[in-house]
Amino acid sequence: MTNDLFRKPTVPLEPKPNKYERFGFTRNPFPAKPSVIIDSPDPVENGSIYLPALRENEQNRFEELLIPNPDRPQVRPIAFLMDYATRRGRGIGKTAFLYHQCERIMQDLGNELSGGTQVIFAAYVLPVAGGKYRKFWQFSRIIVDALVKNEIIAKAIWRLRAFSGVIPDEVLSEVGTEPHRTIGNNQWLEDQGISLILGGLERTIQTQLSGLGIRDDLVDALAQFGHSATDFRRYYLDNLSDYYWRRDDGRLLFDDLVKVFAASGFTKGVILADEIEKIVPYQNTEERRAFTESLRYFFIDGPCENARLSFYGLLLTIHPYLQELLTPHWEASGLDRFAALSRELASEYTVYFEPLTEGTAIPLATAYLDESRISDDQKGTLEPFDADALEEALLLTGRVPGRFLTLLNNSVEKAIQEEWQKIGADQIRTVAQARAPKEPDQNDTIEVLPPTQVDLSGSK
Repeated sequence: MTNDLFRKPTVPLEPKPNKYERFGFTRNPFPAKPSVIIDSPDPVENGSIYLPALRENEQNRFEELLIPNPDRPQVRPIAFLMDYATRRGRGIGKTAFLYHQCERIMQDLGNELSGGTQVIFAAYVLPVAGGKYRKFWQFSRIIVDALVKNEIIAKAIWRLRAFSGVIPDEVLSEVGTEPHRTIGNNQWLEDQGISLILGGLERTIQTQLSGLGIRDDLVDALAQFGHSATDFRRYYLDNLSDYYWRRDDGRLLFDDLVKVFAASGFTKGVILADEIEKIVPYQNTEERRAFTESLRYFFIDGPCENARLSFYGLLLTIHPYLQELLTPHWEASGLDRFAALSRELASEYTVYFEPLTEGTAIPLATAYLDESRISDDQKGTLEPFDADALEEALLLTGRVPGRFLTLLNNSVEKAIQEEWQKIGADQIRTVAQARAPKEPDQNDTIEVLPPTQVDLSGSK
């Protein structure tokens, strides 16, 4: 058994012939499933193949609602991303859109979008399935996780280090475009002659944060480990129990961290919350009411630092059926006066996603095709498809981007299997009839617990 445990392959695996080469591809150009995997290294899956022109209206609306600039200093504390055009929960392109908006903001910390008037960060938040985030403290926790994972807390500490007065200007001029290797690296700072302890950089930051009324254990962790997302998670965040988070009741995210971000010069934080269907359907009536009450307290008018500064902006991805579940509690909590979820004023707070058209579907397909072309000479063409094939695929998939791309993936596979020379409308119909990608309906997408298994106690 020991020999099996430690054995190694004796024959190197030979690379398989590229079956897609006959069409001039390095691989199948299209994703095999209608969803985006944010952390995947594969550009076909991770949402990085993105054409801003396809969502120009949605992008403009996103900026109007959430990004302050000189012409629009007041923005919404809570807004929504919603698809009413197709009433599809998945595959509409929302995750790729959110990923792109996050990248746009983080590229220059909102400098261009705000006309140079704001320093903004964006955090993409994705709950996992299984109903693990029914309580608001659990939702707050995954936001903090995102702030750590995306090095936003680390960036705040890098900024505090730069503004501390401890690091000379000639050293700051050497920070460069990879600050995690320089100002975020203790060894680099020491090599530049910067003292970290015994009255040095860490003590300066510790004194500054303590003066803001931030709790001592967090101050110590930020001063020592906040410059490194890995170290801050290992030595602080991972040691916080569920009991701690329940007792904390939002103070870490909505009070302490807001003070840290403001002290570091950030003026706005945009939280992009995807797939809220992994939270709301699992909540019982009491939990939904408590959730909406907490949203109002922490984002609108509660006695916390975030509400006082209107620091965080929250974008919630809401599907039509979630809107129906939330609306009674949203209105009962009074949130509809600050962020209308339904009725005639909902459009004032919502980014509506439109379905694909022929004019947007063909450029989208071309972008995916170009990503996998072997020869640059073929880039910009539709081969082996023709325009009629793409229009037929669009029609058969209800103009939903994820389903459209998946059908094209299946068509490439079928073309290779059947040795088709071209893929036209007839071939698309053949594939659609045999292997049409199924878009999950509400019941397929959400595993709603039966009433006998739902916790009706409301206990934490």
